[in-house]
Amino acid sequence: MRHALFLTTSFACAMPAFADHDDLRYRLLVADAEAPQVRVFDIDADTAPITLDLASSARIYLGPDGRHAWAVQGEAGVVQLIDTGLIEEDHGDHSALVLEAPSLLPGTATGERPVHFNMDAETVAVFWDGTGAATLHDMATAAAGDLSPSAMFETGAPHHGVAVPVGDHTLLTVASEGEGLPDALAVIGPDGAELSRVDCLNFHGEGKAGSFIALGCEDGVAIFDTSVTPPTGRFVAYPADAPEGGMLRTLLSPRDTLALVGNFGAEYLAIFDPSAESGDFTFVELPAPRMAFALDDSGMEGFAILADGRLVHFSALTGRILGETSAVTGAYSMERGVVRPMIDVAGDRIAITDPAEGQVVLVHADTLEVVERIDAGETPRSLLLLAAEVAHEH
Repeated sequence: MRHALFLTTSFACAMPAFADHDDLRYRLLVADAEAPQVRVFDIDADTAPITLDLASSARIYLGPDGRHAWAVQGEAGVVQLIDTGLIEEDHGDHSALVLEAPSLLPGTATGERPVHFNMDAETVAVFWDGTGAATLHDMATAAAGDLSPSAMFETGAPHHGVAVPVGDHTLLTVASEGEGLPDALAVIGPDGAELSRVDCLNFHGEGKAGSFIALGCEDGVAIFDTSVTPPTGRFVAYPADAPEGGMLRTLLSPRDTLALVGNFGAEYLAIFDPSAESGDFTFVELPAPRMAFALDDSGMEGFAILADGRLVHFSALTGRILGETSAVTGAYSMERGVVRPMIDVAGDRIAITDPAEGQVVLVHADTLEVVERIDAGETPRSLLLLAAEVAHEH
C-alpha cells in the first residue's frame, strides 16, 4: 500500500512543536450528554474544575485557531464559543502554548438543530439539520464575540448534511428527494452558484488530508482536490474485498500523513490514500466492535476504545495493532441511543470519557497504563484534551 508523507504547513505553524512530554501541562474540556455544561479540568493542578453553563448538552470541537472551542448544542439550537485559555506566546527563539483562564464568550448563533461542524484555516461551517441550512463564520470575527454568519446556504429541505469551507468555495450536501441522507455533494462558488457535483449515496462523515477532502458514501468515497480552484471532485468505489455491509461514517484528519483513517462498520477500520486513483484501501478487523477512535498529534498512530472496554493502539498507516490494554472502561452496548465513550489524544496522554461511570479516564499513550480516573459529572461524553508547555523560571 502506497502512502505519501507531507507536512500540513498551516496547521504546523499554528500549533508549535512541543518540548519533551515531561514539560507539558494538560487541560481537559468535558461536555455532558445530559447536563447543559462544559467542565474544564487542569490535570495535575491543585485547582477545582471550572463549570461553563450552556443552553443544552453539547458536542465540542476545537476551532481553526487552536484556541477556541465551538459548543454545538443541537437540542437548544445554539452554537457558542469557549475560550479554552490555550494561548500561543512568542518566546523569541520559539513559540510556546501556555494556559490562561477559560471562559464562555457572549456571542451565539441560533437555528434549528445544529449538527455537523467543519472548518478550514479561517472559516467555520455549521450545518443546521432542522432546516437544511448551512452557515459560515469567520474565526477572527467569532473570537471577537460576533457569531453572525458571513454567508448562508439554503439546500431547500431539512436533512442530515454538511458544509465544508474551502477558501472562497464551499462543499455542500444536496438533499435527496424525500426523507433520508443526502445523495450528492456540490461545489458552491463565492456567489452561491453550484459549479459541479459528485454523487454520494447516503453521505455520512468527512475528513481532510493534505489538499484532499474525502466524504464517506454508501458505496464509495467522494474525494475533492482543493489544490485547484475551484475544487475538483471524483468518486472512488470501495474495492471488491471491502467488508460486506460497511461504509465510511467517520474519517479522521491526520496532520503529517496523507493516509485517511475511517471506521467501516462496527468492527473494521479503513485506511486509504485519497491521492491514489483507486484509493489503495486497506481494511483492518478489530478484536471487538469499536466505540470511538482518535489519532495522535502526527496522525501516524491511533487509539480505539472498544465495546468490551479495551483500548487498542494501532498504526494509522498499516492498521497493525501495536498494543492493547483491558478494562479501561466497562463494556457498552452498541445499540442505537446508548451514550458511549469518546476519545481524544494530546502529547503523551489519551483521554476517554466513561459516561456510565461519570468519569474521564487518562491513559499514558506510550505504556497504555491508566494514569488517572477523573470524576467528570453525570454523563460525560464529548471532550477535548489540550497540551501546553510548562512555564519555567529563568
